[in-house]
Order: sequence, then C-alpha cells, then structure tokens
Amino acid sequence: MKKSKIFQHNSYTTLYGGFYEGTITAKEVLTHGAYGIGTLDGADGEVIILNGHVYQGDSKNQVRLVSADETMPYAATVEHHASVHLEHQTLSQETLLSVLTEKISSPNVPHTVLISGQFSKIEISSKPPKNTAPYLEILAHQPHFTKTQIKGVIVGIWSPKHLESLYGNGFHLHFLSTDKTFGAHLVDFSAENVTVEFGEVGTMTQEFSENNTTFNTMKF
Repeated sequence: MKKSKIFQHNSYTTLYGGFYEGTITAKEVLTHGAYGIGTLDGADGEVIILNGHVYQGDSKNQVRLVSADETMPYAATVEHHASVHLEHQTLSQETLLSVLTEKISSPNVPHTVLISGQFSKIEISSKPPKNTAPYLEILAHQPHFTKTQIKGVIVGIWSPKHLESLYGNGFHLHFLSTDKTFGAHLVDFSAENVTVEFGEVGTMTQEFSENNTTFNTMKF
C-alpha cells in the first residue's frame, strides 16, 4: 500500500506562537504536494490547496487564486494516497473522529483527510489581513460564514496527540466549494452524501524558517 506524505513549513506551534511572516512561496509549496492547507503572509485568511492550485478564502468571504510569488508563514502540503475509502457516507463534525478511529490501523500515526461531495451545512472561519495580535485573540474575533446544501471538498490532516506541537491535536481541515466561491478553515459541517478518504502517513518532512531573523529570535 502506498502511503501519504506530509511536507510542513513551520508548524502549528510557530503560527500559534505569533510568527506570521511569509517565508515560503506558493510556487515552492506546490513542489511538495497537490493538496494542503496554510495561511498567507500576515496570517491573512486561509489557504486551501487542491489539485495543484492554491486558493485563499479571506475574511470578507471571498475566494481567489493565489499567485506563485505570494508567501506563507505556515503551510502543510500532502501527497494523498487513500488507505481507507468510504463511499456515500452520512457524516458530521461530531462523528468524523469515531469514523476515523474505527477504520484506521493505528491511532498513533497521522493521516491525510479528503472528503468530497454534498454537504447539508458548512461553517467556515477566516482571519483578517495584517495580523499582529496574539493568535488566540485573532481567532476570537475572526468572522464565521455558513452555507447550506453546497458541494465541495474538505482537505487536511488528522494528527495524534503526541504530534500536536507540529500539527495541532486532532483534525486541521479546510473547505473549498466546487465552484471555488466559498472556502476557508472548517469549523463545523454535516454531510448527506460524501466520499471519505483517510491516508496513512508514511513520511513527514519538516522545514523551519531558519534563515529568518524574526523566526530565530522568537520564543515559542
């Protein structure tokens, strides 16, 4: 069985700790995988990487294609290979963890996540541009948006607790609608008819912004 791969530039902890300066380009990010998540320079909005294209869902509930030279302080891209494939599932945010833990072989290994189809409800959130405040403060004041009866894709990573300093604890997922008009960080969802794929991760590549002065002087 071919296993998924993760490439991560910086980490959940560095973003959570306040490092928002873009240090990798969208072009370079795409050399490491066709799917993934991230945010733009200044922790601006939410990045969704699908099929080799980089999209941003912003705090005004708009989606655009990101140019090759735009930069990110955090990105996690994956080569996704499904080790679990489930068709026509009725699913919710609350039941996703139980479905995953029931189907995967090891709860101590991270998994890539790809869920596509018809969603009865999607709630997303997105950070404003040019952030300088502590990350928890940004999250507390960011706008949320909801749509019903929408087709699209959820993409991201599930991480076991022992890797939470790298990836965060549990699911880190973003959503993008099929028509590319609605997308950002996934907050909640319910689905009527979706295909669910989990990919067991066999290789993790971790990169940090070691050539950036701000990064090297911060205390996380």
